[in-house]
Amino acid sequence: MKIAAAAYHPQWHDTWDAMAAKLTAWVTEAADQGADLLVFPEYAGVEAGLIGSPDTAPKTAPAWAAHLADRAADWVQLHADLAKQYGVYIVAGSLPWTTPQGLVNAAPFCAPDGSWSLQEKLILTPYEREEMHLSPGTDLQLFETSLGKIGILICYDSEFPLQARALVAAGADLILVPSCTDFPAGQTRVRQSCRARAIEGQCLIVQAPLTGVVPDCEIIDQSTGRVGFFCPPDHGLPPDGIIAQGQTDDPAWVIADVDPQAIAGARKTGQVGNFTHWAEQDDRIKTVTQVPLG
Repeated sequence: MKIAAAAYHPQWHDTWDAMAAKLTAWVTEAADQGADLLVFPEYAGVEAGLIGSPDTAPKTAPAWAAHLADRAADWVQLHADLAKQYGVYIVAGSLPWTTPQGLVNAAPFCAPDGSWSLQEKLILTPYEREEMHLSPGTDLQLFETSLGKIGILICYDSEFPLQARALVAAGADLILVPSCTDFPAGQTRVRQSCRARAIEGQCLIVQAPLTGVVPDCEIIDQSTGRVGFFCPPDHGLPPDGIIAQGQTDDPAWVIADVDPQAIAGARKTGQVGNFTHWAEQDDRIKTVTQVPLG
C-alpha cells in the first residue's frame, strides 16, 4: 500500500471555502500519486477555526478549544467527502471534540465510502490539561480496513509503550502517530518514541507532524516536526529502522510504498523477538531488590 504522511502548516483563510480548497489540493496531490491512506497531523484541525480575521480570534486556550469544537462536525464532513471523492482513507487533523466527559482531542478517521470514526487522545500533555482544560479520551480503537488493521496514537500517547502494545497484541498491522510539538525537544521525544514502538512491536509506525508558525493562535503558535516511517531494524529492513522521512519543517507529503505484513515478518524471522518475548518482562520482574554497594 502507499501511505502519504503530511508535514502540515495550518494557515489563516478569509473563508471556509478557501480553507477547503487548500485541503482539497493536498488530498488531490497525494491521491494522484497513488496514496491509499493519507495522514494529517495532530491539531491540523485547528485550521477549521482559522477563518476570517485574526483580530476576532479567541484570546485564551479554553476559548480556542470551545471555538474548534463548534467547527468539528464540518471539519470531519469535509474530510469524509474528500475520502469518498478520491477513494482513499484519510486521518484528518485532530481537534477538540465534544463528548459526555468534556472536550477531548480527537482525530477523525475517514473511509473511502464516506464513513468515519474517531480516535481520542488518551493521555494529555500538561498544556492540554492545565491550559486547554481538555478531558482524556476513554477508548483505544483498532480500525479494521481494507488495508489492514490500523491503530492511531495521538502524539503524547506514543510515548507510553503499553498503548502501542495493546494495539499490536490486538492485531494492528500499523500504527499512525499524528503529532504536534512546539520545540525540537518535544519532536525528538515523539520521534524517538515512535522508533522505540516500532522495535518493541516489530511493526510499522508512521509519524505525521504539524509545522510552522500560526500568528494569533494560542494553541498552535509554533510547531516543528519531521515525517517519519519507522520499522524494526532487522533482516530485509533498513538497518537504521527508517523507511522514509521528510525534512524538518518542510510542509509536504512524504509518500512511501510499504508492506506492513512483511515488516511484521520480523516477529517470526528476525534476529530478535521483542514482540514474542514481551510477556517475559512480567515473569522476570517480580520485585526490585535494593542492594547496598560501595
